Amino acid sequence: MSTPTGVTGSTGSGATQAYYQSLKIKTASVSVSKAGSSSSAAAAVVDQFTAGSKAEGKAGAGGAAYTKEAGMQKAQSMANAHYASMKGAVEGFIGGSSGPQGQAFWAMSAGGKVTSGGGVNVKDFMVSDEARAKAKELIADDGYYGVKRTTDRIMEFAKALAGSGASEKTIENLRKGVQAGFDAVSKMYGGFDNLPQVSKDTYSAVMKEFDSWTSGAKVAS
Repeated sequence: MSTPTGVTGSTGSGATQAYYQSLKIKTASVSVSKAGSSSSAAAAVVDQFTAGSKAEGKAGAGGAAYTKEAGMQKAQSMANAHYASMKGAVEGFIGGSSGPQGQAFWAMSAGGKVTSGGGVNVKDFMVSDEARAKAKELIADDGYYGVKRTTDRIMEFAKALAGSGASEKTIENLRKGVQAGFDAVSKMYGGFDNLPQVSKDTYSAVMKEFDSWTSGAKVAS
């Protein structure tokens, strides 16, 4: 997916392009040496999650142990990271949080008030008629900042974070991150109702995609 000429893509402040991997039970091997012997044997040791406090968690001889609480904390940390990344990505895609390059800005440029000088006054930005025409192309149905392509970028980012076989809980957490991102952009424009229509339509389209994704996860489970 290419970025249009003159437009810099953004994933927003706090967004990350690193994709997080799901928690996995890891295996390791250890060598057991016998005194006075030159031979050694390898034993596979599997990390285990055990109930109780850290002091009570035991995985057996030579095994590494994790408490259930530690496992839950790690899962929560990952969920928090997913939420923050999703929020930041949406802020960038819709609001252009690192500069005037998000969908809402270009929509405002395309439909802003025409000044006596022949330009378009968008808040503190003066956009030429040529730039205004370009903005209209960008937010068109097949444009880079149109509903479909912007929705696709948001969902691709979300599914990359979630990984394959995402649970309903993971999907819902990412949905909340998207909503938080739209909330942040809405505040920039004085409320959701003040967002350009293309951004409102994108929000509706993204929520429908999340509904379908959640339904698929329910069937899979």
